[in-house]
Amino acid sequence: MVVRKGGEEPQRQAGKVAADNSLFRLREALQTLASAEDDRARALGTLAAAEKQHKRAERVLAKAEEGRDQAALALAAAKKDRMRAVRVLAEEADQVYARVGSLDAMENSAVARAEGELADADARIASAEDDLVHADAQYRDAMGELVRTDAQRARAEEELTHADARRAQAEKRLRLTEQQYNLTEQQYKRVMAEAGVARAAATTTAIESHIAGSFSSQRLNQAEVSGPPEMASGPPELPFGPPADLPGYVLKPDPLSARTPAEFVELLKQYRIWAGEPSYREIVRRARNAFGASTLCEALKSSHLPPEKLVRAFVWACSGSEEDLQAWTTAWRRLRMKHQRPQNETMAAVTALPIDQEAPGVAG
Repeated sequence: MVVRKGGEEPQRQAGKVAADNSLFRLREALQTLASAEDDRARALGTLAAAEKQHKRAERVLAKAEEGRDQAALALAAAKKDRMRAVRVLAEEADQVYARVGSLDAMENSAVARAEGELADADARIASAEDDLVHADAQYRDAMGELVRTDAQRARAEEELTHADARRAQAEKRLRLTEQQYNLTEQQYKRVMAEAGVARAAATTTAIESHIAGSFSSQRLNQAEVSGPPEMASGPPELPFGPPADLPGYVLKPDPLSARTPAEFVELLKQYRIWAGEPSYREIVRRARNAFGASTLCEALKSSHLPPEKLVRAFVWACSGSEEDLQAWTTAWRRLRMKHQRPQNETMAAVTALPIDQEAPGVAG
């Protein structure tokens, strides 16, 4: 039987809801962190690709610069050859002019050869200039590609910075959420522990109320108490019994004060009241139906001495202690020895109480 205190169930439900909400926020934080990690991985991939393109552009630029330098050197060499051809042509022209006296007659083969060399030099200069223009174009393209790759790398680095910031925020949120979850879990456990203590206390109270009037006793010594073997062992130990009277108030009936069977029966009635006045059916149940309720009722209404087994079972069912059993048994023996009267035949139907078993409803 579980008894809940008022407000325990709402507290438990509120704690469970808070724990579930914290767990949900924790999962969201983990998902956010995973998304930030994915963004960072993509940013790293973009940055790596930009770095690769940048290095390729740098190689192209270096090659273009090398081609441009070669074209410039070729142009310089062509110009140098042209200047040399011009000097040769001038020298040849001077020689012909000095010999012929007129430039109109310059048909000398040396002059023609010098003019051919000059024409070749001019052609090489033109070709070198074209190569230089082409190299300049390649250089400009390489510079443009380098600028573009620099921009891509800058964007990739910026995206990586943002991804790192998002990951840092996600990690911070995850730490805070984990702290909140741990606090909520501790609160939930504390509420559940308090609820468990409350249930245990309520259960203990219910057990005490249920077995109020039961008693704790040791087995009777076979040498001290005679009777059937099943009764000589005494009642089993029970965890609770009726509280003792306050000091100065002795209200428990004393069976040894009885002088007649009628007084003995009257003291049995008073003992039942002192033990909490359990009903006849409750007494019969505690005694495991060792006698019927009608038999008990008839015995307590009679002025005759009831059977010893009924007395002992009655005292046991009323939470009597070992001393109580000894006192009532001694009083019964004294009266039985003094008053040798035949007992009521209906009392003989009382069966032995199975003391060697636990009392029903009392087992832990």
